[in-house]
Amino acid sequence: MRSSLHLSQAVGLCVVALCAVTTRAVADDPDPDPDKAISIDDVDEDDRDHLFLRLGKSRDYLGTERHRIIDQIEAAIPSLYEPIRPFHGYTLPPGAWRVGLRTTFGHNPSDYGTDDFYSKFFEDVDVDFVRTELDIFHGFELGGIRDLTARLTIPHKTTRLEGDGHPFRIDSLVTSMDGTSDGLGDIKFTLKKKWVDQANGPLTFATMLGVIFPTAQDDEQLSSAQTLFVNGTPMAVSNRVPGNPALDIFSRKAGDQLFPRIAQPGNGSWGVRLGFGATRQFERSALHAGLVFDSLSDNDGITPGDELRYGVSYVIPPFASDHITLDLSVFGRWKGDEEFPGLIMHPVRDPATGGPIIDPATGMPQPFTTARPDFKHGNVLFASPALVYTPSPGVRLFVAPAFRIAEPRRGPSPEWLVTVGATFTF
Repeated sequence: MRSSLHLSQAVGLCVVALCAVTTRAVADDPDPDPDKAISIDDVDEDDRDHLFLRLGKSRDYLGTERHRIIDQIEAAIPSLYEPIRPFHGYTLPPGAWRVGLRTTFGHNPSDYGTDDFYSKFFEDVDVDFVRTELDIFHGFELGGIRDLTARLTIPHKTTRLEGDGHPFRIDSLVTSMDGTSDGLGDIKFTLKKKWVDQANGPLTFATMLGVIFPTAQDDEQLSSAQTLFVNGTPMAVSNRVPGNPALDIFSRKAGDQLFPRIAQPGNGSWGVRLGFGATRQFERSALHAGLVFDSLSDNDGITPGDELRYGVSYVIPPFASDHITLDLSVFGRWKGDEEFPGLIMHPVRDPATGGPIIDPATGMPQPFTTARPDFKHGNVLFASPALVYTPSPGVRLFVAPAFRIAEPRRGPSPEWLVTVGATFTF
């Protein structure tokens, strides 16, 4: 009986003590909030090892962890399944930066379309070019607008042209053509907005809107040391020597010897860029498609021709490891014709003889004055089996050979391209 009494007294004392401690704690905090986040700074150093486990009960803590994991996933997926070319729906997560550098080598072995229209004019003229682009990307949010990526592209292009051709497609006229154009291209700024994510829809879809700045030189000229052979007799060709003829087909005025606009470092024209990209991601691969349209303004009387680029690609890791992926793509470009101002005087080719039309009265070639002819272009299509190596989530190294599978009816196009580059995301 006595032991039971002692036990009851002990329990009662404990309850009283516990109530006193609780009452005091409530008094110290008159408005306790059970959902209030616990900060590590609010915990005594001696108790931190124990109470740190309770931080998981804070909604703020769990939210921070969720956002951190989401950012990691969003940053990793584009690095793994993103294609080399810009036809896709991905955007960078907010706050992410990316720097990319790529160089493309191209070669045209005297190939100016399936039609023989240019076969005489550029009979043996080879063109090689090197284009290097520096890209700076930034993912951000603007007010309540999410999933935005800004891209600044700074290009540089070098074109080397060398060979022989027949001016005005006349057999008895042969001229050497050579020269190098080199310089900064037209800088482009593009804003990309993702509207639909595959997590909330059937695919990921984004649109692009951009501005093209006229930062490139567009007046690079062929070498003044060209030679024109008339029935085997050489004549110097120079716009700087009085009495010498000048081949000014792609020029603004008589006496110029300009490269065609496509061989210049850039168009030197203001422009607007529109486009879209779509992505459907699978368990360990992704299918991408899209297009980019550049509408270019006239510059000093020359119409450079609008451009449409498009592509479809399938990205897949060929091995169990995700460090190596294949980018299997088909891409192309349609370009509008280049148009030039002014008039040009020239002999006209006689289809029957291959030479100039001769005036019966004078026995000399009949001179004709016509508007400068357009430089025709069209659609070119490439297939590209590219290899991407991702040593870490923020680094991508790639090499992308491309082979022409369709060429324009009239107009130049490279037979092959090789692009190498790297991107760094942080």
